[in-house]
Amino acid sequence: MTMKRRKGATLALVAALTLFIIVIGVGFFFLVKMLGGGRELQHAVDAGNLNVAKQSMRRPFLRIFGNGTPDLNEPFHTIAKNNFMQAKDPAVGELDLLTYNRAVGQALLVSVNAISDGYGFEPANPIGIANAKTLINCLSDPDNGLGVTLAEKLKNDIQQDLNFSQVASVTPMKMLNPGGNNAAAESGQKDIAYMARNFGTNLTIGQMVLPTEYTNFIDPGFLGGNTVNKKGSVYVKGYSLINIPGITNSGSHPLMGVPLRPQEKPHLVANPDFKDNMTSPLPGGSQVDTRVPPNAFHSAGSSQELKTTQRTLARSCAIVGSVDIKGEFSASIPCGYIVVANGYGPIPSGPVAFDGPAAGMTDQAYGGGPTDIFSDLLMSPVYVTPGGNAMDTNLQDILAIQQHKQQHPGEPVPQNLVNNLDGPSPKQAAADSISADGGVSTCTNLNSTPTAPRPDRNCYENLQKMATTYGFNLPDGSSGSTLTGLMAVEKYKAQVINPRPGGGPAIVTGLYNNTPYGVCTGMKQFTLGGISHTEPITFGKTPTIANLIGSFTQYSPTQPLGNIVKSQIYLKIRQIRPETSNNEIDELLASSPMPMGQVRYIWMDDSRTLRVSAKNSLPSWIKGDAVFPDGTGHEVVAGPITGNRNFVNIEQEQGYPSPWDCFGSDPDEVRSIMNWRRSSGFNCLQGVLRFSNCVKANTNPWDCPC
Repeated sequence: MTMKRRKGATLALVAALTLFIIVIGVGFFFLVKMLGGGRELQHAVDAGNLNVAKQSMRRPFLRIFGNGTPDLNEPFHTIAKNNFMQAKDPAVGELDLLTYNRAVGQALLVSVNAISDGYGFEPANPIGIANAKTLINCLSDPDNGLGVTLAEKLKNDIQQDLNFSQVASVTPMKMLNPGGNNAAAESGQKDIAYMARNFGTNLTIGQMVLPTEYTNFIDPGFLGGNTVNKKGSVYVKGYSLINIPGITNSGSHPLMGVPLRPQEKPHLVANPDFKDNMTSPLPGGSQVDTRVPPNAFHSAGSSQELKTTQRTLARSCAIVGSVDIKGEFSASIPCGYIVVANGYGPIPSGPVAFDGPAAGMTDQAYGGGPTDIFSDLLMSPVYVTPGGNAMDTNLQDILAIQQHKQQHPGEPVPQNLVNNLDGPSPKQAAADSISADGGVSTCTNLNSTPTAPRPDRNCYENLQKMATTYGFNLPDGSSGSTLTGLMAVEKYKAQVINPRPGGGPAIVTGLYNNTPYGVCTGMKQFTLGGISHTEPITFGKTPTIANLIGSFTQYSPTQPLGNIVKSQIYLKIRQIRPETSNNEIDELLASSPMPMGQVRYIWMDDSRTLRVSAKNSLPSWIKGDAVFPDGTGHEVVAGPITGNRNFVNIEQEQGYPSPWDCFGSDPDEVRSIMNWRRSSGFNCLQGVLRFSNCVKANTNPWDCPC
């Protein structure tokens, strides 16, 4: 009996122990399953949030340029559309977190341009400074700027849930809820932070896009204070105020980029670190408490546990990384353009207009031969008795006959004295006609035309007799054919030389007015200081932009200021396309014809190719009739140069010794002008470059042919 009781007790103990072990085992099984399911859920949430950090670079984006209701209110929508069209992400056609720093870089250069404008010459244009502040305000306005609007979307937009679920929901919850729902986004748990402060943005910048006035004088330490170096690249520092004296400030006009950790991948970050960086480095937004977009994201996901039907929650924090080199950009004004106009005109205030005959003028081409009585015979005196009855180049021959007649009244003139006369034939009759006490005209090119300053009737009325006697031709008066498209100085040259085959006078018309420079046309390529006597009337050559700039940089009086203008133009082109070398700019400008009276635009297309084109070939973002430069300018003037002997009436010109000895306009004024009006880059305009050739000459006649 006792033995049976003992066996029963043992069996009961074994059964109880077995049951306990089974219960413990089942509990442990479910515990392991829940722990594994929680880890499974955490992995899914981590993967989903990493995808948020990755996809947030491009989605959500700001609707600015495309169809649909824009995310920005006016006036910021128009400002952004006019300025940042070419800074958009080509993958989505809009601005996003990846390209936000492009807009920051563009505003940076516009600001630097504005404050550097005129430095060393005159104060910066206040319009340019105001425009730079307007562009910064478009980024940082607390109510409707690009920064706060993008931050709002990055925190609350449903696209972030889609970015999360795109990856998190793919992983099945095999342990937590086999066959049930996978991880789902907890939309209300989304949050943002601002990490990696003072690390690099995805915006590079170098000395080549900054005005020398700025880096040499205004802020020599700009690059050192606002950039970080990483693997050989210089990046603008993120979540750090970019200080541009006179433009930016931490209150109303702050400028700040977002550190996107270039050359690195997005990765998970610890929740405490995330929380420590949730306060914006640029607070003040009305929708979210920031005026600059975030770069780190908190996401949460949940799934229902099978047995308890309770939802299990997991959280994750991640920071972005722009590992792709295509996600790096140089600080630039990619929509920028430069206007080049060949012709004098006002500072544009809308369309680019011209004053005067910018496309050129018309006149007659020289058509006569260079040999005539003035250019040889009358360069020395010819002595002519009244009526042209006798003439000689040696006054003593005539005086000897007069003396003979005084000493031997009524006697014939001896043959030896008759033979000394030059003519006209018959010489005996000429000698007999000489009066014993008659006067003699001393005829030269200075008095042998009716319009000469001191004309001698006896001289100009006897030109034919002189020509017959000495074997010379009279001027033939040929006018030649018509010339068109003349520069002002070519028109001047034509009007001075064309009457020369007819013996003059030359009356210059159409090249005088009361403006400071007279009458202006466009400009061709020629030597600004003067030309050779071998040059034809149309001595200017069809120019390229490089030819016209080079005319001023190669002429010593205009060389210093001309080189300054050239360097500024090259800088403006590099600001449009920073990777462009000086040699590439040389080639671009040298291959771009610049006809008189025409306007050309320098810009960059979507393939990053620099182009020079007329207005009808411009892209949509360049408004050729809305040109409003907001900077100061340099007027590089070659002149005033006296036209006489430099451009007109040159010794040996057309084979004539002078061609005129009695000069007309004195002084006449010839000017060649390169006018450069800088612009900050606001609304993409980088500057307006003009060329013109001007003459101010009155109607005083050119006479005394020689």
